[in-house]
Amino acid sequence: MLSSTHGIKEQFLSSGLIQSGAMIEGTRVNLRPVREEDLATMESWGQGRAGLWGSYQRFQLDHLARLQEAFAKDRMLTRDSGLLLIERREDRRVVGLVRYALASYPDADSRYPDIGFLIGDVGARGQGLAREAVALLVDYLFAGYPTERIAASTDIENEPARRLLEALGFRLEGILRRAYFRDGRWSDLGLYSVLRSEWKKPA
Repeated sequence: MLSSTHGIKEQFLSSGLIQSGAMIEGTRVNLRPVREEDLATMESWGQGRAGLWGSYQRFQLDHLARLQEAFAKDRMLTRDSGLLLIERREDRRVVGLVRYALASYPDADSRYPDIGFLIGDVGARGQGLAREAVALLVDYLFAGYPTERIAASTDIENEPARRLLEALGFRLEGILRRAYFRDGRWSDLGLYSVLRSEWKKPA
């Protein structure tokens, strides 16, 4: 559930409330804005290929520097885009992140959120935490944005991500062939979406 049913979008866009810990509360995880002390955790995920990037992400050494620059600029949370951390409720440990950005396709009058997610703490994978986190994010976006659809894309070989999206009701809309370069080769991307009328938050 959301920590507030009214004005949640404004809560996250207020720097004072960001500092005081506004969050989206779930059953096993919370979503909350990035704090300065979290940068060290995110950096630790980037020490090896398995954490921040994973098997289906392009490994680039400049990602951490770009995250730090983004935090310094706007704390990675604006009206048009945001990055929220997945915090496990039982121990308040940050285990991953979700993100969103408003896409303008086919034109600027048809904007909709495109989302992404990862569990950077390898030991926290396979526990259903990402599924709950993505559900909370989708709920938040449909509640706070006048959009009819939410989209996501993933490497077509990324079966865990595809299973998660499909379990939440996302449908495969198409495949972008040879659209993503990683590990020295081009990969296909699966394009997914869920419509407002189709969205049913898992119990």
